[in-house]
Amino acid sequence: MPTSTRNLTLDFMQTEKGQYSSFKLNAILGLKYNHNNKNSHNFLVQFQNIKTNYLETVEITPELLRYKFKLGNTYKEGKLVNKDLNEFEDYLEIDTLQMKEQQPIYKVLSKNSIKYILGNNDFNAFKYGGNFCYVHENEDAKYIIPSYVIALYYYFKSSSMKESLYKGNPFILYDSVNSNLGDKTDAILVLESHASKLDGPFIYRFLTDEIAQKGFVDFSRYISAFKTKNDMDKKPTVLIPIKALFPTREIFNIKIRYIEIEDSSSNKKTYLVNEIQNDDSTLDFEKLTILKKKKKDRKIDPNDEEGLHIKGRKPKKRKKTVNTDTPSLIYGTNKIREIENTQNLSLINKDITYGSLEEENPNVPIVTDKEKKGEVSVSFSKGENSGDETAQQSRLETDNDNKNEVSKPPTFDIFLESIEFIENSNLVSEFIYNDIPKNVPVSYTKSDELTSQCSIHNRIKQYVTCAFEYNDIKIVLIEVESEHNDFATWVIASKNEIFEDAITEALEMRYSEQKVLQEIKDTYNDLNTLKFNTHRHAQINDENEHEEVLERWLLRLLNIINWH
Repeated sequence: MPTSTRNLTLDFMQTEKGQYSSFKLNAILGLKYNHNNKNSHNFLVQFQNIKTNYLETVEITPELLRYKFKLGNTYKEGKLVNKDLNEFEDYLEIDTLQMKEQQPIYKVLSKNSIKYILGNNDFNAFKYGGNFCYVHENEDAKYIIPSYVIALYYYFKSSSMKESLYKGNPFILYDSVNSNLGDKTDAILVLESHASKLDGPFIYRFLTDEIAQKGFVDFSRYISAFKTKNDMDKKPTVLIPIKALFPTREIFNIKIRYIEIEDSSSNKKTYLVNEIQNDDSTLDFEKLTILKKKKKDRKIDPNDEEGLHIKGRKPKKRKKTVNTDTPSLIYGTNKIREIENTQNLSLINKDITYGSLEEENPNVPIVTDKEKKGEVSVSFSKGENSGDETAQQSRLETDNDNKNEVSKPPTFDIFLESIEFIENSNLVSEFIYNDIPKNVPVSYTKSDELTSQCSIHNRIKQYVTCAFEYNDIKIVLIEVESEHNDFATWVIASKNEIFEDAITEALEMRYSEQKVLQEIKDTYNDLNTLKFNTHRHAQINDENEHEEVLERWLLRLLNIINWH
């Protein structure tokens, strides 16, 4: 996760008092209506100061609530410091065929229950209780599934889906002329350039399934109808209770994060669902090719700094406050969604290919990455030379003790942020990110211990790579784990194809043979064969200069590559 996501903070957390306090996110109060832009409504939420119990009511984008700030968690200066100790995770089988009616929360839970949810404070009880929910009951328990939880999981996967939802039209996300959605055994979905490639399988459902389409359109119409009714009654529209449908009617499993609450109105144990983390609902296709449009690359002189402003615009300053837009570049949601999709139960046994199209010639794929049947990976990864394209595979376990534990991959914070900027710059082509970490070649001391240069956190260091082309030069960037963020990215460039052996040889020189970087640079110093260099990370000390720093970093990188 990029550094900016990890250190993200909100206004009240930056005040003189707020920076020393911890705040728990204990409630989503509704949809804060944006009168200036009806396609960009945020959520109104309640944080509570852990020490003083003072409430902070602020608006946050849906994307941040999905990927950063989560109900029940406690944050200090934007960083997660604690999770609710009374929270549980489990799989729950639900039948949405029988869950057609949504009820306001105040009709389902007692006043004391709502007060408990709000941190033993009833200040926002009226706002919170107006939100809708589903009630799922079995013999022993009652589960309250708020509509805001459903909205965050199914409808707000990305900023592009959010915008299309508020417009009430999922069809603006794809190119109907060049798509072929009718053949479920070999469907083709061409996404517009503003859509997220990783949303493709889920966008397909909204485009082809009548129930999913109804849920999508009804959500949008509900917001408009609420505003219209207030206009007729001459009331200002400030907060809209959230009402969202499940986009599928079937029996399926959801993985939930939930808490137990006291509810005097029921003789059963009552649980409140704070998050849907996964589900195995039906995605009705066998094979799906997802092609995203991309603008045609333009040739730019790397020696001309004036010509290297990304997308032909001047760098704009980025504000520290975060309560409007949520681009994945800044908040790292793209990488999180890659991991999320890799473990998504609905994608198991699906044959998926991800690729890109030039907008001027939409019938010719430029980049495609094939997924093997029965495995789930939606990253930009290439397969190994041996043909092994395996990725982490998730499956549903009914026995909690036997659930597969997915190990947390190493983080390469600054590298991920920088290469996403490269991909989005429209200056390079054939961009592929290999996000499967590999161990560096190792050497040992006389006492048969790993040398310090090869180890980190008492294990072997790992690395990831990214490849692209620029002005007919092929480039591979190598990022090795480091204790500090001042480590430089390795840059390998050549006019010819760069094979895995060349990457391995460079790593062996550094870690197995313990050679200094200058020796490797002296060995590989010709673009006609292979050229090796290093490029220090972008040093972002001022968030207001975030984009300018990354742009200058990319300019220097391209100059390094183009220098013969």
